[in-house]
Amino acid sequence: MDPVDKIIVSNSPEAAHNILVIDAPELVPAAAERAGKVIVFCDDIRDTDRARELAAPGVRVVDGLDDLNADSLADVDLAWLRLPKALGALDQYAQRISAYASDEVMVLAGGRDRHMNRSMNEVLNSHFGGVSATLGRQKSRALRAITPFRSQIDWPRYKRHSEVNVAGRKKSLTLWANGATFATNKVDNGTRLMLGRLGQIADADTYLDIGCGNGILATSLAKMHPDSQIFAIDASWAGVDATRRTASTAKARVDVRWAADLSGFEDSSIDVIVTNPPFHKGIAKESEPTLELFKQAARVLGEGGEFWCVFNSHLPWKAALTKRIGPTAVMEQNTGYTLTRSVKQ
Repeated sequence: MDPVDKIIVSNSPEAAHNILVIDAPELVPAAAERAGKVIVFCDDIRDTDRARELAAPGVRVVDGLDDLNADSLADVDLAWLRLPKALGALDQYAQRISAYASDEVMVLAGGRDRHMNRSMNEVLNSHFGGVSATLGRQKSRALRAITPFRSQIDWPRYKRHSEVNVAGRKKSLTLWANGATFATNKVDNGTRLMLGRLGQIADADTYLDIGCGNGILATSLAKMHPDSQIFAIDASWAGVDATRRTASTAKARVDVRWAADLSGFEDSSIDVIVTNPPFHKGIAKESEPTLELFKQAARVLGEGGEFWCVFNSHLPWKAALTKRIGPTAVMEQNTGYTLTRSVKQ
């Protein structure tokens, strides 16, 4: 266990009836030692896979927040979670615990001191009557919450956008989001850059959106190419669920998968890939997983296939794309974002 996990455990009761573990796979064995029942949810598929590896009999690892409901959480009296970067994610987690867990539930939400702020206390205060902080140790501490208010569930949330520039035309879109969905239910500036150029993307039979977030790119492609097969993947359950909801609301056909890599796709099986790639895993910024995705993209793209990528302009990814995929051209650039097209050779 790292210092954050240790401070969560050390401030917990010695025993519990049912422990809920969120986004903290390495705590699964400790939870199983303290409670007869353990339920686990992790937003990142890699954390979910790790939790399953560590799960002993009596530990249930669920596939989505919908599984954290009145039936599964009714006797949860202790909840352990790693504080997420997004306050919306913390709000959604706290909301479910407050709504469904035992009256005696204690929540311990841990993080590194440098990543914590008063807004996290305020989020917990909106769902629990008592919120306090533990003493710090090894530059880590936990927030403790008790006395749930029985919050009303209002996640996931949607927002209607009446004038979104998609391939040069104004479109109306309804975007869904969970608390941890990238850009929530808004149109982020990088994606907006790509949306305006969708009309320049080749007509094709198969498209793949990597890091689909709220589903705006995949859904827009599906509406533009109704006879094509559109795939979308995201390592975040919050993104996968949001994309499914956005596509369903738009009556668009999108095959959405919870995945952190392209191992589920055969060689040369995709004609066009679009991506506003993630370079975060939880709190940490990580470019290596994205660079590995570029390499995998080269494998699944057919000869002459296109790879459209938007990224922060300070990142040196154009050279990486040329090396891993093929000739890469800058299609549009501003001080914040760069949009490139690479052609597989």
